Amino acid sequence: MQKGYKVVSSEKHGLSQRGGKVTCFLRFGDKIASPIPIIGSVDLIIATEKACILDVLEFTKPDRSSKLIIAEYEKESQNSYYPSEKYLTKVLNENSEYIYLVPVLPIIAKYTNLKIINTIILGYIVRFLPITEEELLISINKHFTGTNLELNQKVFAQGIALK
Repeated sequence: MQKGYKVVSSEKHGLSQRGGKVTCFLRFGDKIASPIPIIGSVDLIIATEKACILDVLEFTKPDRSSKLIIAEYEKESQNSYYPSEKYLTKVLNENSEYIYLVPVLPIIAKYTNLKIINTIILGYIVRFLPITEEELLISINKHFTGTNLELNQKVFAQGIALK
């Protein structure tokens, strides 16, 4: 917003209050017609849990140019089937040529805090955005205070450093 982009967000709530999934859309650019993207039109899709990417693959572009950013984190599930690595790989490759598995687990383990996954991913995706590291750090500095600010600054930098 500081760069003059129009920004719109929207959420599709699942059973989030009981540990379920929430799908969020964030659109920004010079002109935005709707908060929810058109199926087959998304440039960048992020999943903070590995299998959740399956819920939004319909938004990938038909030419397989959408970038898929997937945290290497698997949420334990009770009484449900978790997709195999082989199946996930097959489906992801059918939908995109650009698949990035982000190794968030060592950072999460270091700080014993699952909530930092978003900031790690934010640091990682800056390479794909028309927004600089400095601009995102300004935003982090505005939204966090105290020890939360320090932690988010650290993990943002660690996300940037991930290959």
